[in-house]
Amino acid sequence: MLLDNITLTQELAQKENHFRSLVQGSSDVIMIAAPSGVLRYVSPAAAGVYGRDAEELVGSELASLIHPEDLGRVVHEVRRFLAAAPEDEPTTRIECRFRAGERRLGGDGWLNVESTVNRHHGGLIFNSRDVTERVRLQAQLQHNASHDALTDLPNRALFTERVTKAVTGRRASDHDTAVLYIDLDGFKQVNDTIGHQAGDELLVQAARRLGESVRSGDIAARLGGDEFAALITGDGTRDSAARDFRIHEIADRLRIKLSEPYRIDGRDVRVAASIGVAFAEPGVTPAGLLRNADLAMYRAKQAGKGRVELYAPQMQDEVAHRAELATKLRTALHEGEFALLHQPVVDLSTGRVTAVAAHARWRSAQGILFTPAEFLRVGDRGRFVEDGNRAAELDRWQLEEAVEQAAARHRAGHPVPVAVRLSARRLLDRALSPKGVESLLTRHGLPPRALVLELSESDPRIALDDLERRLVALRRLGVRIALDGFGSGYAAISALRRLPVDVLRLDRGLVDGVVESARLHKITAGLLRIAGDLGMQSVADGVDLPEQVLALRSMGCTHGMGTAFSGPLDEHRLRRSLAHDGYPVPDVASQGRAVVLSGSALPVRHGGPAGPDALVHPPLRSNSETSVPPT
Repeated sequence: MLLDNITLTQELAQKENHFRSLVQGSSDVIMIAAPSGVLRYVSPAAAGVYGRDAEELVGSELASLIHPEDLGRVVHEVRRFLAAAPEDEPTTRIECRFRAGERRLGGDGWLNVESTVNRHHGGLIFNSRDVTERVRLQAQLQHNASHDALTDLPNRALFTERVTKAVTGRRASDHDTAVLYIDLDGFKQVNDTIGHQAGDELLVQAARRLGESVRSGDIAARLGGDEFAALITGDGTRDSAARDFRIHEIADRLRIKLSEPYRIDGRDVRVAASIGVAFAEPGVTPAGLLRNADLAMYRAKQAGKGRVELYAPQMQDEVAHRAELATKLRTALHEGEFALLHQPVVDLSTGRVTAVAAHARWRSAQGILFTPAEFLRVGDRGRFVEDGNRAAELDRWQLEEAVEQAAARHRAGHPVPVAVRLSARRLLDRALSPKGVESLLTRHGLPPRALVLELSESDPRIALDDLERRLVALRRLGVRIALDGFGSGYAAISALRRLPVDVLRLDRGLVDGVVESARLHKITAGLLRIAGDLGMQSVADGVDLPEQVLALRSMGCTHGMGTAFSGPLDEHRLRRSLAHDGYPVPDVASQGRAVVLSGSALPVRHGGPAGPDALVHPPLRSNSETSVPPT
């Protein structure tokens, strides 16, 4: 028995040494706390994990080592665990911040510690490990998911969450809480002119200004691109006038701050800020509040940019009206309610039709064809604003239809080119890429030289470099380029200097006064000399009188279009016109005998002897309203 006892004692000692080695050699900290919460044992790993010796921790109150903000949660979890049946819940897990020593953090600080807890004679055993890096990584990932990577401002998701809390939370009664929707005007030009890196730096500086300008209780965010937002919490103001004044003042201060010059790469860069403001009115949803602010911002941009606009209910009515018109447009295109008319482009010397210009018209229920502008425009405080999306859809239809009909005329023996008028923005559309245009021409069998794309306007927001590259690529295919409205402003001259142009379309504003005004006569003559010197074809738009034909021809204008020859024609009348030799043109000898007929174009005659049958009265049609020809 004595030998057995000695053997058992030796085995027990070996096991104790084994477990002591495991405990003392573990990278986790093993702590035993008495029922009173005093630490009775701490493993040597505490020196490496906590930066504090085990002997220093033994005898300490566990509660004094836990972060005060976490202590209540830890105590609650321990009490719940001790009250549970051991067989039902043998262990639990607690995560909290634990006081570290100087050797770990260079001074007193806190570590994130995760502990597995077991019962021990009424007390507790803690098997603890440092998870500070994991918690820091999780916090960083969570921050990245809710903040913009470039500016470190809250992103759209976090901003929407804060707006939701503001609208539905305890401050929901503060109807003077507002959302500011901010867009930087002219930011695209920064990217296009000095590069995307400079654009990113501008966004970072704008975000810093915005973050510094809002109050501590408010939130600023970057929603994407050059769009920012701010949530301005209310102060309980009930007076709507005072509320509007307060928020408008805040928004205008932000607008001024964001519009100050930005110093980038040693140069001053300027952009403006358009801001829309919407209030958390009773019944408005978070999504509705953001939408209202967005609508107000677009109103600010439409009204001239660099301004602040407060949301008004009629803005939503306008959106509904636009949606209704968009549906009507889709229906009209699908049902074939749009028709394509063509106006002849006439050689001013011979009267021959050398090209046709495509004009889209909408067929009303009363049998009247109206211009797309009359179909697309929407009233806006006395102004008219065209909806870009609907115009783009109509432009795509017009180009497709014009190419298809021109190809059919070519096959029928009328190989006249067709001119399609498009804006600079539309010419940069992906649908009008050189490959897309080439595919369209190939599909319908129209030679590229038979298509003329007219640049209808110079948009200052469009970079001429991009437009130049696109037009050069289109010309390389064989498509000809025309510049419409030449002589209407500096933008046209600038475009002429940079862009590859084959045809100059003289602005009708010059043509209208070319006979009566000596000043306009000289200006027009100078512009036509420019066109001639550059080897470009010139086309005068709006030639409605024989006197204009004579004046333009004497100045060197080669072609014209207008009611002096013909208004826009349907396909049947156009082919009949193309089958003839052309239109009569006036000459100087007979001009003095021409008679003006009220309500009609001036009569014109062929060159040669005058006679009663020489006078021809071309039909005069309004360019905005053309009756439907009989079928």
